[in-house]
Parts: sequence; structure tokens; C-alpha cells
Amino acid sequence: MKRSIFISVVFFMMLSLINVSAQQAQDQNQAQTQNEPDNKMLFAYQKNFARGSLATKVQVLQDAASEEGGGMGKLYLQAIRFYLDNFSTLRDDTTAIELAKYAARLAGEASYTPATEDLWNMFRQSSNVGVKVAAIQSLGRLLNPDEQLVTSVVNYLKTQNNKFRRGEDVENQVIAETITALSRIGSNTAFSELFAAAHLGYPQHIEERALEALENLEGDISRMVLKVIEAGFAQEKLPALNWAMEQDTLSKEDKGEIAQKALSEGLAQVSDQEKQERLRELRFEAARQLTELERSEATSLVIDHFDRTNVEVDRGLTSKSNLLEAIACLGAMGTHEAAVRLSLYLEVLNTYKENGQKVDEQVALAVIKNLGILGDEVAFDHLLYTMYLDYPRSVKQAAREVLSEFKE
Repeated sequence: MKRSIFISVVFFMMLSLINVSAQQAQDQNQAQTQNEPDNKMLFAYQKNFARGSLATKVQVLQDAASEEGGGMGKLYLQAIRFYLDNFSTLRDDTTAIELAKYAARLAGEASYTPATEDLWNMFRQSSNVGVKVAAIQSLGRLLNPDEQLVTSVVNYLKTQNNKFRRGEDVENQVIAETITALSRIGSNTAFSELFAAAHLGYPQHIEERALEALENLEGDISRMVLKVIEAGFAQEKLPALNWAMEQDTLSKEDKGEIAQKALSEGLAQVSDQEKQERLRELRFEAARQLTELERSEATSLVIDHFDRTNVEVDRGLTSKSNLLEAIACLGAMGTHEAAVRLSLYLEVLNTYKENGQKVDEQVALAVIKNLGILGDEVAFDHLLYTMYLDYPRSVKQAAREVLSEFKE
């Protein structure tokens, strides 16, 4: 085995010497054409790298890195390609691994962008955590937001997130450095997966990196959050809503649109009970936010939410407090449609009371109060009728006060 590795390395050394010589001639001609000085020191290091043993190659990189003025990017790329070209025989060699890590790091520090494709190939092929970390760190320094390779990095994080969701083992250190790299790159295409990484249950240091990375992304934050709420996993939708509501950079209109989308998604019906419960919690929080934002454009969804919540209370699926909040949300809409729906509900409560059925006092008071907030006379007859029914004094008094406002 050692003999085969030795023969392979020697063979590649011979090919490297030939390639370096050819490259040297080409670079010298190019330098002369462009009236630039040829880098004899670089060529010398490249030759020594090509002819040296693995240990010597590492030493060559170390010496080159200490040169003032830099300009050694081609040497670092040569080292990366040496590792990739001999990967089948060197993948487990300790010195070769150190060589790969060092070359990858130096390429990033030298801002040598021609190395990006090979760095990505190194990241994909190697199973060594140290090599992967060095490669992704340099990619974070070298890639621009609009480059195609960024999509590949995002897809890698997506794959790891999915594995983590399924309970499979993942390399936390590599994930953490991938997140940092995406943060440096700043492409908004990474938003969904970075947001997922921040809320999937990774170790705290990974979650913190992901949250920090979200702040560094450029682009329309509102559009990014809407995408998570619409297309993300059920467990990510509510955190996305809460995160958006905390962003000072988002306008009231943006937050209203996000909360409205969240309510729409929360109204979806799914067979999975755990997902359904998550969507229910999303609904309730979205309604709270829409109440505060007074977003009248969401009226039809708020009516659907009220109807759904009313049924859930009757079935014991949720608490009365959520129904009270749904009533308050209707009151905050400020629309005729909302007033009509609450008026019809008051009519139902009056019918219950008239037939001797129990009517919750808090619910009746909430309906009357919010009809007063809406100030729509469509409720007049139903409010007046409460005065003739066996409601508690508090309910009749509330109805009397709202009616008096209508008469003014």
C-alpha cells in the first residue's frame, strides 16, 4: 500500500513539474504582454512544491505564506489541486490532510477567487472535518452573493437541516462554519435555511450564529419572512412571525402583511395532529398581532379565525381566552363586515339566553364592547334586545352604554 502511494505521488510530481514549467512560460508571456513584472519567486515556490515530498510541500506553503507582498494564490491553488487529484490515495494521509487544510486557509486569506470551485470540490469530497471547515471558511471570504456556488452552499445547509430534523447525525462544527460563511457572503437566498438553523434545536452556539447571520443578509426582509411562513416547516412559521414583529426595520404595513399571511397559513387544515396544533398557535399569535396592527385588510381571514375558534372552544380544543382575543380582533378591524359578524353572533347569544341556555358573561361583554368599538349601527337591534333578556346587570349596562353612543 505504501509503495503504491509513493509511486502515485512520484508520478504526479513529474507531471506537476511539466505543468509548472508550461504554466511558468505562459505566465511570463502574459506578464510581458501586460507590462507586468513576472513573479520569479512564485515560480520558484511552485517548482519546489511540485518536486517535494508531502512534508516538503507543507514547508513550501509555510515559506510562501511568510513572503511579504503575497501574490502566492496560484501556489495555494496548485496545492489544493494536488490534494484533489490524489484524493483516492491521500484522503487518510495525515500530512496530506494538513497540507489541504493549510492550502485552503491560505487561499482564503490571500483572497484568491480562482480557487472557489476547487475549494468547493474539496469541501464536498473530503470527509475530514478540519478540511471541510478550512474550505468553507475560505469560501465565505471569497464568494459574492450573486455567484452560483452560493446556491450549492445553501443547499448543503438545507440537507443538513433536513438530516437533523430526521434525527440523523450531523457535523455541528461544519454546520456552524457554513452558517458563518453564509453570513459573510450575505446572500438573501440563505434566509430560509439560516432561519431554520436558528429554530431547529441545534446547540445554542449554532442557533446564535444563525440568528446573527440573519441580521447580516441584504434584501427585502419582509419577502424573506413571508417565504418562510408560506413554505417553511410548521415549527418554523410561528418563530418567523415573532421574529418579524421584533424587527424595527419593518414598517407597520410590512408587519401587517406578514401577520395576515401567518393567519392564512394558520387556518390550514392538516391531518397531522402535531402540525395542526402548531398551526393553531400560529393562528392565535397572528390574530394578536393583527389586533394590535388594526389591519382591516385581514377582515375576511379574521372572521374565519373567529368562526374556527368558536367551534374549537365548543369542542374543548382551546380555551375561552382565545375566543375573547378573536372577538377583540374583529373589533380592531374597523369594518362593516366585522360588525355584521359580531352582530350575528350577539343574535345567537340572545337566542341561547332566550331559550334558557347558558351564555358566558365574559363572552357577551366582549361582543358588546367590540360592537361599541366598531360603532356600526347594524348591531342596534341586537343590542337593544339584550335589554329584555335575563342577562346579568353588567351585560345590560354595557349594552345600554353602547346604545347611548349610537343615539348621540
